[in-house]
Amino acid sequence: MNAGMALRSVRLVCGLVLMAFVAGHLCNLILGLHSLAAMEAARPWLMGPWRSGPGMILLAGAALVHIALGLYAIAARRSLAMTRTDVVQLLLGLATPPLLLNHAVVMHMAGEVSPGFDSTFGQMLAVYWSFSPHYAFQQVCVVVVVWMHAAVGLYSWLVLKPVWRRVGGLVLPLLFAIPILALLGFAEAGREVLERLQSDAAWQRHIIDNLNKVVAVTKPLEAMQARILVGYGALVLAAFGVLGWRMLRDRLARVEVAYDEGLRARGRPGLSVLELSRLNDVPHASVCSGRGRCGTCRVRVVAGADRLSPATDAERATLQRAGAGGDERLGCQARVLGSGVEVARVLPPYADASAARAPAEWAEDAA
Repeated sequence: MNAGMALRSVRLVCGLVLMAFVAGHLCNLILGLHSLAAMEAARPWLMGPWRSGPGMILLAGAALVHIALGLYAIAARRSLAMTRTDVVQLLLGLATPPLLLNHAVVMHMAGEVSPGFDSTFGQMLAVYWSFSPHYAFQQVCVVVVVWMHAAVGLYSWLVLKPVWRRVGGLVLPLLFAIPILALLGFAEAGREVLERLQSDAAWQRHIIDNLNKVVAVTKPLEAMQARILVGYGALVLAAFGVLGWRMLRDRLARVEVAYDEGLRARGRPGLSVLELSRLNDVPHASVCSGRGRCGTCRVRVVAGADRLSPATDAERATLQRAGAGGDERLGCQARVLGSGVEVARVLPPYADASAARAPAEWAEDAA
């Protein structure tokens, strides 16, 4: 496994840890469809482990590593040639940290700087639905953005696995049902909280007393959030700055790739065959979006093999798994270093995830 594949694996593991945390949080919200009491009864089991010392270290570490590797992936790109799904996933990923920041800082730091702060669901839902309704809309945005980013990432990984045929029928409905039910639980529990605020004066005073503890430290919390956002924004700009520099560095040099059916692509040296295809609107299969996992972008090199970057161990493993011939390369991994390369696309542009799970079947059809 080369360094790039290793980093993607680490990023995937961190993403799964974060998705497990979010899934637990959403499942806790789903219980709001029953009652606020049910949410509180399940909270120690669903959220308690994440609030322990090891859980917080694991969660914070996974978040920081996932964000860092995501920014590194942007800086390491050679072009902005991406599918629409990749663009959406990139934007969702960049939006996630700022949206989560307010909730994470308030929940954690309020308990640290305000002894006795009560961070129950009742307290937080009262804030969202009565005292600061705009936070309720923010939480809806958080759920939609974070879950979509996680769901797309999980689907993109699992759909290439042979096990997808057995679990896909269960996973897909869950990916849609969990956030929808969580939002319904959030709304139903909010209705219960509003009714209790009107009917239970003692509980209302308790909620207000706790809220005042947070209000007392609002300025330090806002200052901390501002510093974190500025730092995050600087890192995002730096990542795109590196990408821009890489794109401009070789802007004067040009290479050309000839495809089957008389198609041609031109671009900067160092771009992969797949990137050149995308930049020149050459239809080219790529289920895993150029991550070297699926093998659907592979090409047969007709001429100019010495003008392509050498195959890595990870690429050879994917080619072997796909049953590729000795003259085949992954279009997403074979970078064009010199002009005069001629290739033929092995699979049709419409090849889907089944071509990664059962490459032999598609090979027979192509033949």
